[in-house]
Amino acid sequence: MKAMDYRGPYRVRLKDKPMPKIEHPRDAIVRVTRSCICGSDLHLYHGYVPDTRIGMTFGHEFTGVVEEVGPEVENLKAGDHVLVPFNIACGQCHFCKQGLFGNCHEVNPQATAVGGIFGYSHTAGG
Repeated sequence: MKAMDYRGPYRVRLKDKPMPKIEHPRDAIVRVTRSCICGSDLHLYHGYVPDTRIGMTFGHEFTGVVEEVGPEVENLKAGDHVLVPFNIACGQCHFCKQGLFGNCHEVNPQATAVGGIFGYSHTAGG
Protein backbone atom coordinates (compact mmCIF):
# COMPACT_ATOMS: atom_id res chain seq x y z
CA MET A 1 0.00 0.00 0.00
CA LYS A 2 1.10 3.60 -0.45
CA ALA A 3 1.49 5.80 2.64
CA MET A 4 3.00 9.10 3.77
CA ASP A 5 6.44 8.38 5.19
CA TYR A 6 8.17 10.81 7.60
CA ARG A 7 11.83 11.47 6.75
CA GLY A 8 12.50 14.33 9.20
CA PRO A 9 11.25 17.89 9.74
CA TYR A 10 9.81 19.30 6.50
CA ARG A 11 10.58 16.01 4.71
CA VAL A 12 7.91 13.46 3.77
CA ARG A 13 7.47 11.13 0.81
CA LEU A 14 5.04 8.62 -0.56
CA LYS A 15 6.32 5.11 0.06
CA ASP A 16 5.20 1.51 -0.33
CA LYS A 17 4.43 0.04 3.09
CA PRO A 18 3.37 -3.51 4.11
CA MET A 19 -0.33 -4.26 4.05
CA PRO A 20 -1.83 -4.22 7.57
CA LYS A 21 -2.86 -7.42 9.34
CA ILE A 22 -5.46 -8.24 11.95
CA GLU A 23 -3.42 -8.41 15.19
CA HIS A 24 -6.19 -8.25 17.81
CA PRO A 25 -9.66 -9.85 17.73
CA ARG A 26 -11.30 -6.39 17.74
CA ASP A 27 -9.14 -4.94 14.92
CA ALA A 28 -10.49 -3.72 11.61
CA ILE A 29 -8.57 -3.00 8.43
CA VAL A 30 -9.85 0.06 6.58
CA ARG A 31 -8.90 1.03 3.03
CA VAL A 32 -8.45 4.80 3.11
CA THR A 33 -10.47 6.61 0.46
CA ARG A 34 -10.07 10.21 1.68
CA SER A 35 -7.78 11.76 4.27
CA CYS A 36 -7.49 15.10 5.99
CA ILE A 37 -4.62 17.35 6.93
CA CYS A 38 -5.06 19.20 10.19
CA GLY A 39 -2.93 21.36 12.45
CA SER A 40 -1.75 18.24 14.28
CA ASP A 41 -0.23 16.90 11.05
CA LEU A 42 1.60 20.17 10.57
CA HIS A 43 3.09 19.90 14.08
CA LEU A 44 4.52 16.52 13.09
CA TYR A 45 5.70 17.79 9.70
CA HIS A 46 7.52 20.72 11.32
CA GLY A 47 9.21 18.39 13.86
CA TYR A 48 7.50 19.88 16.93
CA VAL A 49 6.16 16.61 18.40
CA PRO A 50 8.54 14.53 20.56
CA ASP A 51 9.27 10.98 19.44
CA THR A 52 8.22 11.44 15.82
CA ARG A 53 10.43 8.79 14.26
CA ILE A 54 11.92 8.52 10.81
CA GLY A 55 9.86 6.08 8.76
CA MET A 56 6.59 6.50 10.67
CA THR A 57 3.38 6.75 8.68
CA PHE A 58 1.41 9.97 9.03
CA GLY A 59 -2.36 10.08 9.08
CA HIS A 60 -4.86 9.98 11.90
CA GLU A 61 -8.10 11.38 10.40
CA PHE A 62 -9.66 9.72 7.37
CA THR A 63 -12.63 8.01 5.78
CA GLY A 64 -12.58 4.63 4.13
CA VAL A 65 -14.12 1.25 3.52
CA VAL A 66 -13.80 -1.69 5.91
CA GLU A 67 -11.83 -4.46 4.20
CA GLU A 68 -11.57 -7.01 7.02
CA VAL A 69 -12.57 -7.34 10.68
CA GLY A 70 -11.33 -9.44 13.57
CA PRO A 71 -13.47 -12.24 15.02
CA GLU A 72 -14.75 -10.15 17.98
CA VAL A 73 -15.91 -7.17 15.90
CA GLU A 74 -19.71 -6.98 16.10
CA ASN A 75 -20.69 -3.58 14.73
CA LEU A 76 -18.73 -3.47 11.43
CA LYS A 77 -18.48 -5.67 8.38
CA ALA A 78 -16.48 -5.67 5.16
CA GLY A 79 -17.86 -3.05 2.78
CA ASP A 80 -19.01 -0.59 5.48
CA HIS A 81 -18.02 3.04 4.91
CA VAL A 82 -16.47 4.58 8.04
CA LEU A 83 -15.14 7.88 9.36
CA VAL A 84 -12.12 7.47 11.64
CA PRO A 85 -11.41 10.25 14.19
CA PHE A 86 -7.97 11.04 15.57
CA ASN A 87 -8.26 9.22 18.89
CA ILE A 88 -9.11 5.56 19.28
CA ALA A 89 -10.55 3.75 22.27
CA CYS A 90 -11.27 0.21 23.45
CA GLY A 91 -14.63 1.11 25.01
CA GLN A 92 -14.06 -1.22 27.96
CA CYS A 93 -11.27 0.15 30.18
CA HIS A 94 -11.58 2.38 33.26
CA PHE A 95 -11.25 5.60 31.22
CA CYS A 96 -13.64 4.53 28.44
CA LYS A 97 -16.34 3.54 30.94
CA GLN A 98 -16.19 7.12 32.25
CA GLY A 99 -16.48 8.57 28.74
CA LEU A 100 -12.82 9.67 28.77
CA PHE A 101 -12.02 7.96 25.47
CA GLY A 102 -9.02 10.21 24.75
CA ASN A 103 -7.27 8.71 27.82
CA CYS A 104 -7.63 5.06 26.75
CA HIS A 105 -4.29 3.27 27.13
CA GLU A 106 -5.60 -0.19 26.23
CA VAL A 107 -6.19 0.20 22.50
CA ASN A 108 -2.65 1.13 21.50
CA PRO A 109 -0.17 -0.48 23.91
CA GLN A 110 2.78 1.21 22.20
CA ALA A 111 1.67 4.64 23.48
CA THR A 112 4.05 6.01 26.12
CA ALA A 113 2.48 9.26 27.29
CA VAL A 114 -1.09 9.74 26.06
CA GLY A 115 -4.11 7.71 24.97
CA GLY A 116 -4.13 5.81 21.70
CA ILE A 117 -3.83 7.78 18.50
CA PHE A 118 -2.60 5.92 15.42
CA GLY A 119 -0.45 7.97 13.04
CA TYR A 120 0.60 10.60 15.59
CA SER A 121 4.17 10.08 16.84
CA HIS A 122 5.32 7.22 19.03
CA THR A 123 4.36 9.19 22.14
CA ALA A 124 0.80 8.29 21.09
CA GLY A 125 1.67 4.77 19.97
CA GLY A 126 3.01 5.32 16.46
